[in-house]
Amino acid sequence: MGMLNIKPDGSCKYDLVALGEIMLRLDPGEGRVRTAREFKVWEGGGEYNVARGLRRCFGLKTAVCTAFADNEVGRLLEDFILQGGVDTEFIKWLRSMVSVVSRAAV
Repeated sequence: MGMLNIKPDGSCKYDLVALGEIMLRLDPGEGRVRTAREFKVWEGGGEYNVARGLRRCFGLKTAVCTAFADNEVGRLLEDFILQGGVDTEFIKWLRSMVSVVSRAAV
């Protein structure tokens, strides 16, 4: 087995690019979901959490590769990502998630 060939620091644009979904968590606080009338919203997802943590805790350059609907919810997710310091260069913006689902079913 050969040695692991790691590129020198500074020769790559990013230290990590995460590939995966980013989810919204609706937090009802102290109450139950079924009776809640208000929620706090948080972003999350395994791959994204790693990218955000490496950026916030260690100052590494990170980005996320995913797809969002180009609507208010997608833009909310983008804002969360930007607040976490993660680059959004590789987000694919889709006009409508309905058209994506219908194309996938064909």
